[in-house]
Amino acid sequence: MAEKLKAAPASFVRPPGGFMVLVVDDEEAVRQLASRMLTYTGYRAMQASHAREALAALEQDPAGIHLVLTDVKMPGMNGGELGRQVTLRWPGKPVLYMSGFASEIFQGGLLDPGAPFLAKPFTQDDLAAKVRALVGG
Repeated sequence: MAEKLKAAPASFVRPPGGFMVLVVDDEEAVRQLASRMLTYTGYRAMQASHAREALAALEQDPAGIHLVLTDVKMPGMNGGELGRQVTLRWPGKPVLYMSGFASEIFQGGLLDPGAPFLAKPFTQDDLAAKVRALVGG
């Protein structure tokens, strides 16, 4: 995931008001890099280091968080369970899953085969395209 961050292309339309993406990953470096990538492409980002912290943030401001970007393999509650909790509590709120272990994630049943997914390592353009597909912008 180590790529040089670049400004959004001139043709990119910045989301009005900037959609807020909650980045959930137990690895600080991944959270920070994904957050910077999102910021460079016109989104706003906040971070949570685990699923319980993410749920607490959503409970405080469910309308202010437009998408949850979560790692799948995390200690405690994994990203698949976090996504199920988000869907149950806030129907319609999109969840984008990420992992460096795609085959293991889907074969192990941690995610449904049709779940929005981004394989690590990913580029800034890959991330922006997936987020745009889910929330617009």
